[in-house]
Parts: sequence; structure tokens; C-alpha cells
Amino acid sequence: MESWWQGLSFLNKAFAVSALGFTVLFLWQIVLMIIGMDADAHGHIGAGGMDHGGMDHVDHGGGEHAHDDGGEAVTFTFVSIRSVIAFGMLFSWAGALYLATGVSAILAILYSAIWGLIAMFAVSFLLYWLLRQQELGNASVWSAIGEEGTVYMNIPEGGTGKIRVVVSGAISFVNARSRDGNPLTSGAKVRVVGVVADNMVEVEGIRNLEEG
Repeated sequence: MESWWQGLSFLNKAFAVSALGFTVLFLWQIVLMIIGMDADAHGHIGAGGMDHGGMDHVDHGGGEHAHDDGGEAVTFTFVSIRSVIAFGMLFSWAGALYLATGVSAILAILYSAIWGLIAMFAVSFLLYWLLRQQELGNASVWSAIGEEGTVYMNIPEGGTGKIRVVVSGAISFVNARSRDGNPLTSGAKVRVVGVVADNMVEVEGIRNLEEG
């Protein structure tokens, strides 16, 4: 192993070390993204979570919700931390492999740069697609505000259950919690009054609304 390493050129060693470093960074970014997506599914954005286009999707108070329909839309961004890391990773690995097969240094760098740009575009497009899909999903949940529905699965005191409600013109089953924390039993009539997370809404019993 040592003799093999010593036999490599300085440029090939640089490519190999760079490839290992960027690979570790790339895998770490994937872990952070997975953790962030999992945390966001529970209503909390964790470290490394994706940027949701600058819109506030969580209603923390009892007043008007803070969602801004005219908020910043998700846009395609070619240069980002993840895309640059992807460029460095594929550029380095390609360079090391090209040099190992006897390709000249200039051509190896040129070919590697092309592969790096391809990786950069692929990662940028994938992130854009994921954010776009999430944005569309969020907009769908927000369309349920003001709709009347029925408790499908009991909502315990301070806990969560499910309601049957119209979302974007279609009947859906959505996770829900009671705004005032009071329990709501299956079959109770409710109205959606806020959005807690991408897949959860806040509701109040229609009787409570009428008495208030």
C-alpha cells in the first residue's frame, strides 16, 4: 500500500486526498439533510435542514397565522454549499481515476471539471425539486384553513389525532391537534384554524367557535 502511494504523482496524490475529504463532507451533508427533513416532519427544523423559501409555515400563537402567500418562492440555485461539495468530490475522484489510466494532467483536469459541473448541476436540480415538492405540499395544507371537518381519530388532551377535511378540493385525512388543548372525540365537528407543520393543522370545535 505504501509503495503504491509513493508511486503516485504529486497531482494524483492531491486528487486522492481531495476526493476523500470532499466525500466525507458530502456524506455529512446528506446526513444533515436527512436529519433536517426528519425533524421538519415533526414540526421542528433541525441543523442542516433545508431552506423552505423564506416562508413561515408555523403558527405559534393564538392569533392570525403568519403564512405569507406572497413569500419568496423556491428558485433554482446553481451555486450552494452542497453543489460545490459535489463538484469537488466528483472532480477529485475523476481526476484521480483519469491520471491512474494514463491520461495527461491537462486532459485529466479538463475532463474532471466537466464531471464536476455535471455533479454540481445534478445536486442543485435535486435540491430544487425537493424544495419545490415541499412548497407545493405546504400550499396544499394551508388551503384547508377555514374548512370544516370531522375528527376521524380521537384528539387527546394536549395530543394529536386525525381529521377528515377538504384539502385543495379533495377529501383528505390530516394530522391535527386542538388549539386550546382540549380533547376532541371521533365524529366531532371542527374547523381548521391554523397550520402547525407541513402535515399537521390546528383545529377548534365548531361549538367552541360559536360560543366564543
